[in-house]
Amino acid sequence: MKSILFAKNISELFFQLKSNQELTVVGGCTQLDELPEKSISTHGISELSQITRHERFLNVGPAATLGQILAIGQNHLPSVLYEALLSIANPIIRNMATIGGNICTEGHKRTLFAPLLALDTSLELKSQTETSIEPLQTFKKVPEGFILSGIRIPLLYPEVSIFRRIGPEHTITQNSASFVFLGDTEKNSLVDVRLAFAGPFVFRSKRLENAIIGHRLPLTKKDIDEIQDMVEKEFQKAATDQMISDVVRQQFLNLTRYSFEQLT
Repeated sequence: MKSILFAKNISELFFQLKSNQELTVVGGCTQLDELPEKSISTHGISELSQITRHERFLNVGPAATLGQILAIGQNHLPSVLYEALLSIANPIIRNMATIGGNICTEGHKRTLFAPLLALDTSLELKSQTETSIEPLQTFKKVPEGFILSGIRIPLLYPEVSIFRRIGPEHTITQNSASFVFLGDTEKNSLVDVRLAFAGPFVFRSKRLENAIIGHRLPLTKKDIDEIQDMVEKEFQKAATDQMISDVVRQQFLNLTRYSFEQLT
């Protein structure tokens, strides 16, 4: 028989986890096909569901629901994050699903991963004795003895912001993925580029982005062809031995070309 426990606060959560090492931390459980044998929910822990908006970033507790974040409003969130949130399921599910669950789901990455990756999101991981900060780009899983306690999302509003969801609507399959492009210009020059993909695997290359930054604007067809060639080679390397269909691969490349065409 499966059991799910609840905690009133973080201290009680750690006490339960220490007392029963078989417990799995869960959020709204909207993405689980099957509950773990023994789990403990973050639902109802106020310290883990708070959202604090600062001038340059948003601090979001992992137990905050997608509906709570959407309620901040379109004008106060990066457009790629707002659009990604809005593309997930329906209001009923969004009022149950948590941002922590969207990030921590093992295997196939969920809808918010690419937008958060492109925005340079960082994660706060807490144990009973220490707190550490890890960039989302290097995050694999929550270490044993730790919980995800905070999500710091930079508030960026670049000139070009593109979010696209690949695959069927309102469900996650092997052909599901998220694509994000962010681009900023200054004095007819490309000063910031961010290209992120998340689904069967995660792709974002700082080396690639740095190679693209500095291009003069407007981009010519030759410029876009050269950039596209660099992107395709880098993506191909990252996709080696990954389970990705030719359709998803081509959609990524099409979206990349479309994004850079916005800078012509």
